[in-house]
Amino acid sequence: MDADAMESNEEEIRRRVDAILAGMPRPMAALSGGVDSALLAARVSLVGGGAATLVGAMYAGEETERARMVARLLGLPHHEVFVDALSVEEIRSNPLDRCYHCRRFGMGRLVELAKAEGYGIVVDGENADDAGDYRPGVRAMRELGLRAPLREAGMTKAMIRRWSADLGLPTADIPAAACLASRFPYGSPLTDNALRQVERAEAYLRGLGVRQVRVRHYGDTARIEAEPEAIPVISASPLRQRILDALNEMGYGRVTVDLAGYRTGSLNPVGMQSFESDPQDEATR
Repeated sequence: MDADAMESNEEEIRRRVDAILAGMPRPMAALSGGVDSALLAARVSLVGGGAATLVGAMYAGEETERARMVARLLGLPHHEVFVDALSVEEIRSNPLDRCYHCRRFGMGRLVELAKAEGYGIVVDGENADDAGDYRPGVRAMRELGLRAPLREAGMTKAMIRRWSADLGLPTADIPAAACLASRFPYGSPLTDNALRQVERAEAYLRGLGVRQVRVRHYGDTARIEAEPEAIPVISASPLRQRILDALNEMGYGRVTVDLAGYRTGSLNPVGMQSFESDPQDEATR
C-alpha cells in the first residue's frame, strides 16, 4: 500500500471510530491515563459523554494524576471510583486468571456508575494491536457488555499515537503502562506495601531518565527491565550504586538488571494465550 493509500485508510479508520461513538447512547470512557484511553476520552467528549478512572492499590498515582489532567484538558465530566481489589481473594492471591477477576471487579464498578449517572455504555481503549499474549480479562469485559471502539474500527497503536499528536494530546508519546500487579509473578500474593514498593522504585528510575521501565517484584529481589539503550547507563558507576542504595532503602535486598531489557508479557506463562481469541484487555505488561 503506497503512502497516499495508507493515509486515506487511516483517515477512514478515524471516521469509523467517531461513527461508532456517535451511534452509542452517551458513552463513558474508562480513562486510565494511558495513550489509548486518553484518545478515546477525547473522541467521547465530542458526543456528550464522560469518563471514569479506577483508583486504588493496583493503580499508580502518576497515572491517576494524568487521567485527571486529560479530563481537565478536555473539559470532560470525570468520575473517580475507588476499588479495594485486594479485598478479593481471587485477585489478592494473584492466580493465572487474576486479570479476569480484577477486570470483572473494577469494570463492574464502572458499569454500576454509568447506570447511576445516566450513561448508556462503558467504552474501553483496546486497540487493533491488542491481540495474542495471555489476557484472561478480555472475557470479563465481554461479559459486562463493554465496547472497544478503537479496536472495532481497526485502529492500531501507531495510529492512536499519530491521531493523539494531531490533536495535541500530551499522552501521544508516553510509554506503555499497566496495572502494578503485572510486576508480580503469578502465584505471588499481592499486598498494598509491595505494590507501593514497585510504584516507588519505578518512579525513582523514571526520575533518572529511564523512560520505559518495569521493576519485576520477587519478594526482596527487584529485577529491572529497561529500554536497551538505558541498560549500560544504569549498570555503570556511579549511577549503579545510586540505584542500588535507593532500592535497598525501599526494601529490596537484591537488585538485578535484566539484560534482555523491557519486553511485554515477560511474566506471562510461556506459550499461554488468552482464554479467547479476542484482543487483550489489559494494558501491556
